[in-house]
Amino acid sequence: MRTFATISAAVLLGLLILHCSERPLSPDQPGPDPNPPVVRTPAELTGQETSLLGKCNKFGLNLFREVVAGTPPTDNVFISPLSVSYALGLCYDGANGETRDSIGATLQLAGLSLEELNQAYHDLTEILVYADPLVDFRVANSFWSRQGKAIQPAFIDLAKTYFDARVEEIDFQAPWAADTINAWVEDATNGKITDMVKPPISPAVAAMLFNAIYFKGSWMFPFDTADTRTETFRLADGTETECRMMFKNQEDCQMPGPSYPSDPYDTQTDTNITWYQDEEVFVLGMPYGAGDYRMSIVIPNRWSGYPDNDPTRSIDDVIAGLTDEKWTTWLDGHTPYRFNLSLPRFKFGYEVDLSEVLKALGMEIAFDGGRADFSNLFSDGVGWIDKVKHKTFVQVDEKGTEAAAVTQVIFIDSMPPQMICDRPFLIVIHEDVSGAIIFMGRIANPVWEEE
Repeated sequence: MRTFATISAAVLLGLLILHCSERPLSPDQPGPDPNPPVVRTPAELTGQETSLLGKCNKFGLNLFREVVAGTPPTDNVFISPLSVSYALGLCYDGANGETRDSIGATLQLAGLSLEELNQAYHDLTEILVYADPLVDFRVANSFWSRQGKAIQPAFIDLAKTYFDARVEEIDFQAPWAADTINAWVEDATNGKITDMVKPPISPAVAAMLFNAIYFKGSWMFPFDTADTRTETFRLADGTETECRMMFKNQEDCQMPGPSYPSDPYDTQTDTNITWYQDEEVFVLGMPYGAGDYRMSIVIPNRWSGYPDNDPTRSIDDVIAGLTDEKWTTWLDGHTPYRFNLSLPRFKFGYEVDLSEVLKALGMEIAFDGGRADFSNLFSDGVGWIDKVKHKTFVQVDEKGTEAAAVTQVIFIDSMPPQMICDRPFLIVIHEDVSGAIIFMGRIANPVWEEE
């Protein structure tokens, strides 16, 4: 149980691991590859791959905690730490010196050489992409550099070899540039994420790096749409709203084979649903496809049967205290269990600028034009990260889950034009269409006279 839970429960929080898929990325593709190549299973991970998985889980939990901490408790949050890790993994290849060290520390990559890291990305992701033939899981990467901006050949080789990345030089000022990149994003996410790049693209942009992830899995035990009905959902601030609530009972979740035991609390039930509980949380694992991927649903435990129970505990309290050790405890404690479940169906998009979050996690130097060193990426050694943008989509309904994520890293190599009005200046107030001048003034001394 531990093996498939470790890999599959990570889907909901995005705590999988990095790298690329050679699976076709056309939106016309009907589903998972019907003839996947012969690869190792998740049960056959090497020690190096297992180590990398653990490191990325730690980064994902740190990232998720920071994002949630900066978001109002009544707002949704949905991120893919996998996608962010993947994009920053490519940045790690292009960085040097202290900049590389800071990215590595943020990603929790201590103890792995560059060669070990890239090879583990490649091999582990191939395993995850084909872990479940009934689940469509894809990863794609691309790198777009400004026309004339020389890129280190070694970086291009790493991006193509280990990340299967599309690497292309492009005229960012061309009217079609944003459309070309957005078409790649839309294709890589099966049409779920669009308009990632807003034209016009600034002349200061030296390069853009993208990771895209697409996931589609049908529940092993689908919900019956006839049971879905309108119910009340209580928000964190105490207000209420209506939602469409799906329902499932224990009789709907039996695996083929022997019947359920008569004792409803017997954990040795013939099901692939898993359950964990302690004084802090209830955790239910809902499998997709053949069971290699699952969604772990976590809710605060307010049951008075635990002496240390806190009836006021919120999900934000749980997330604030969520560590890698605690997550591992939840997974290790997962056992098959009979249950009744009420789960809202939902569908939404989410977008967040991760720049300040990543700075807070230790990557500040990578955003500093005077200190950042991406000499393993840019041949002239000039360039630093301006923004890390993250955009996601999720839909959970009676059939299963569809989710997509894109992480965009924007590199610049010059500051945009800056106007500092610290000497006398002219102002003109005018009507924009006709050009009629309404007011004009020379501001020789910016006084503030009280009326």
